[in-house]
Amino acid sequence: MKKVLFKIDNKRSRLPLYDQVERNLRDLIVNGHLKPGEVMPGEWDLADLYGVSRLTVRRALDELVRQSWLEKKHGVGTFVRQPSMASIAAGKLSFTEQMRSIGREPSSKFISQRVTAATEKIARALHIQEGDPILEITRVRLADNIPILLETACLSTARFPKLADHDWSLDESLYKVLCDEYGVNISAMDHTIKPVTLTETEARYLKAQVGIPALLSQIIALTPGGEPVEYAWSVSNGDKSEFYFHYQRTE
Repeated sequence: MKKVLFKIDNKRSRLPLYDQVERNLRDLIVNGHLKPGEVMPGEWDLADLYGVSRLTVRRALDELVRQSWLEKKHGVGTFVRQPSMASIAAGKLSFTEQMRSIGREPSSKFISQRVTAATEKIARALHIQEGDPILEITRVRLADNIPILLETACLSTARFPKLADHDWSLDESLYKVLCDEYGVNISAMDHTIKPVTLTETEARYLKAQVGIPALLSQIIALTPGGEPVEYAWSVSNGDKSEFYFHYQRTE
């Protein structure tokens, strides 16, 4: 493990040292630098890497254990916990990237695709006219074969005419297809999340109970130039997923 990964700003940051250590370790887990099942460096080693006291490191580790990121085995050591939930990090744009970054195996179950007319909301998001044809693709997204999201993606058929003929049962990444076939790269997203409860249909696809809490995510995927490419919404299985966000101010 490279020492440069274990870093905090103990001179300029106003955050307590234990909080900085906790955040850095959690970022390393989320971004796949620390893998599930991997043993953590000892408290003294981490204290040396971060330039802090052992008590500071212990407080950070205890908090990560409490949050189920780590697991302590008496007499053996502290290990990165195999996640029972899929942690979806905002820094990764595609579902495939998100899952692979935390050591989960992504896959998709194709539900349906159709060409339909854009509603006012979808047209506004994609900068097209209401009633214009769009391709609507619905899939269940899985991590290690566990259903995580029921997702519907909408794209303009005028801009991407060949997508309607694509076989989405092949479990390909939409963003990879857009890049390979159209030279379109996704570099940003507008992302809105709100709480909902699972409907009967959603619960059936996600193998969950009807009415349990869930999160409805709505995204607009954008090119480097800020042009909208995709409007999508997804409902998460509240029992099997969580969202993790890291915000940092840049001066």
